[in-house]
Amino acid sequence: MRLVGFLDATTGGVHSWDAQHVTAEHLSRCLLALPNRYPGAQRIYLAWDNWPNHHSNLVCKALEAMPRVTVLPLPTYAPWLNPIEKVWRWLKQWVVHAHPWCDDFRELRDNVCGKLGTVADGSPELLKYTGLSI
Repeated sequence: MRLVGFLDATTGGVHSWDAQHVTAEHLSRCLLALPNRYPGAQRIYLAWDNWPNHHSNLVCKALEAMPRVTVLPLPTYAPWLNPIEKVWRWLKQWVVHAHPWCDDFRELRDNVCGKLGTVADGSPELLKYTGLSI
């Protein structure tokens, strides 16, 4: 199971998509859906690292088609600067780590997606956990 996720830094909402493999094509589709999540936003900022899929032709073309989206590139090997990395750590700590679903992938996947669903509309606690709020 692989996840693509976007953390709303104002509400703590997490928009995520799961896939067997995250390819440039999959990431492009997720990106193209992003502006619909924020119809009133004048500008959408994406903080992301140097993952090769972020620099693929498909992803670059998707970004060109979305003038409201601005990428904030992060330095190589600096995951602590990306709040979504803290969301993945939170997810591992509270859902994945040492839970009884480790031998039942479907149950594990359902629980991971369910936990992410609880924060889709926002979570002040998650904002605190990621360091985006006091």
